Amino acid sequence: MEINENSSREDVLAALNLRNDMLMRVDEKFRSDREVVLAAVKACGNALQYASDELKADREFVLTAVKGNGYALQYASDNFKADREVVLAAVKSHVWAFQYASDELKADREFVLEAVKSHGKALQYASDELKADREVVLAAVKQSGYPLQYASDDLKADREVVLAAVERFDDALEYASDDLRADREVVLTAVRTVGIGAWGGALRYASDDLKADREVVLAAVKSYGWAFQYASDELKADREFVLEAVKSHGWAFQYASDNFKADREVVLEAVKTDGDALQYASDDFKADREVVLEAVKTYSYALEYASDDLKADREVVLAAVKACGNALQYASDELKADREVVLTAVRTVGIGAWGGALRYASDDLKADREVVLAAVKACGNALEYASDNFKADREVVLEAVKSHGKALQYASDELKADPELIKILS
Repeated sequence: MEINENSSREDVLAALNLRNDMLMRVDEKFRSDREVVLAAVKACGNALQYASDELKADREFVLTAVKGNGYALQYASDNFKADREVVLAAVKSHVWAFQYASDELKADREFVLEAVKSHGKALQYASDELKADREVVLAAVKQSGYPLQYASDDLKADREVVLAAVERFDDALEYASDDLRADREVVLTAVRTVGIGAWGGALRYASDDLKADREVVLAAVKSYGWAFQYASDELKADREFVLEAVKSHGWAFQYASDNFKADREVVLEAVKTDGDALQYASDDFKADREVVLEAVKTYSYALEYASDDLKADREVVLAAVKACGNALQYASDELKADREVVLTAVRTVGIGAWGGALRYASDDLKADREVVLAAVKACGNALEYASDNFKADREVVLEAVKSHGKALQYASDELKADPELIKILS
């Protein structure tokens, strides 16, 4: 949209929805228009720099602006960067706005305490004195854990502070003192922390002794299988422990010593909890019917790692496509032409089933009316992969559109203009 000196107020507001840098391009008169500037600032905090001096000096306006986009504080006048209410509103909108606050506020204990209770990461911009203030840091790490990295060295060695941090964010252990990384209770707390903000990597920051501690490592693996990569070599080579680990989380299997990749019991236990572990097994087990059957039951896409013979095994492939139809892509060409197998696959809709399994079926089955109808009922976008005659078949297209409105894009030109089909979309 072109904006010039003749553009109306409505044109400018509409343009701001399309380009968040539009305020720098508009006529000077609009830079004093509260509604126009606020719309610009909400889209991009940087827009405040183009506002009129009058608006930048208007406290009520600046307060409204930073509530909509905290980054606008960067372009507010210095007196507002020292205004408690304005800065706190900015920080609540976006924590990184605190970097633009005055040095006085960054050193104001009461203010920083309130800021870190809203966003623990605000501690990053606090004064060094407050980064060493136990109450302030405790409040920050209780909010998110992550801010432990900004605390003073003394507080990184404070057991209560570090425990509070790792209870919120497991990887905060990285910032703890060496002594606390060797503290069994602290590390156990960290590796058991799951949920939002937990990455499962706390074990990597533990002391070497604790990476060799069976209880600690098993707790880490139970939370996140990939934590096993940080275990000691001794535990990775301990058969009894590896069995226990893969029973908790099959993902741990990839980090076990190589000799276990050829250990049938270990492989079987691993794929029972996570079929994806099959990719790390020796070729012998990728051709082992019992092992592969267990794998595809827990992760249908494990069929990809099976031997060619098992990709042509009807029972194995049926087990896979019953869990997720798209596993059909890894079946042999013969089974992609097997009507029962394909019908089972196209009726199974799972994660990532855009277009369903029909895309992997043989050309003959893409031209089979019953198969195509079953496919589009389960996933309308399967119409894309049906033979062309069905894209002009009103009943088939109707079922596809009922399942997913966007499927109409794959219909014939005539049906794309069908009033009844179009009505379904409205």
